[in-house]
Amino acid sequence: MVDGNLISPEFCRIVEDDETRNALLIEYLNSFSRTQDDYLQKRLLKELIAGYVELEKRVDSLLKNTLPSPVVEEIKSFGHYSPRFFDCTILFSDLVGFTKLAERKTHEELINFLDILFQRIDAIVNMKGGNKIKTIGDAYMAVFGAPVPLSNHAERAIESAQEILRSLREINESLGEDVEMRIGIHSGRVIGGVVGKERMQFDVFGDDVNIAARFESAGIPSRINVSESTYLQSRGKFSFEPRGKIALKAKGKMAAYIVKEEPGVREEKL
Repeated sequence: MVDGNLISPEFCRIVEDDETRNALLIEYLNSFSRTQDDYLQKRLLKELIAGYVELEKRVDSLLKNTLPSPVVEEIKSFGHYSPRFFDCTILFSDLVGFTKLAERKTHEELINFLDILFQRIDAIVNMKGGNKIKTIGDAYMAVFGAPVPLSNHAERAIESAQEILRSLREINESLGEDVEMRIGIHSGRVIGGVVGKERMQFDVFGDDVNIAARFESAGIPSRINVSESTYLQSRGKFSFEPRGKIALKAKGKMAAYIVKEEPGVREEKL
């Protein structure tokens, strides 16, 4: 009846009166139109919902690539992330002699080296429950214990640092390089929050962040330099070598310790 011809010959024979036939035809066409409209509306609604769900998944994935999952969930639920304090451990790393490396490498080779290295560090930090904060040139900053609290954040930071140095040695061997790295670690209290609008970023602030950066710059190449607060929170799991008090820029002198290469040796309490 509605395949090729809207009205069948049988319909015309049964309804002989033209006026009645026209009235029925109009009613039929209206009914057919309503049916088609309903079908189209349902189809469009279904497509719209599917498109929205897919878009939400993509947005969620993009957010989680730039922000920690708990931060993303709070923003989705409340529209913002409230700043708060965290007891945590901050790790800074920096390549030694990066300027000279950049001078003898092509742009492509330099970016490839950093990409390989930072992908390795990202994986290590994630595996240990930490959170990457940022990279600036060849420097890398991560935090353990924020935005997800961790009771053993100092231990996880040191374990990450050990794995990072091992990975750097492997990369050096595979690429025929001899690049070294300084790592500084400090435990303290920071305030964490989301900054930026176009490119939102979870970041941590406070004097303890500055102290961690100073421990990195005052570090020894290919060794892990930690503060006394980090030492006190992790001395039951690692072996340390005291450095005494070292001068830190704008911070005076502070006690520092070097993590010995062999993990798992209990340090005697001072």
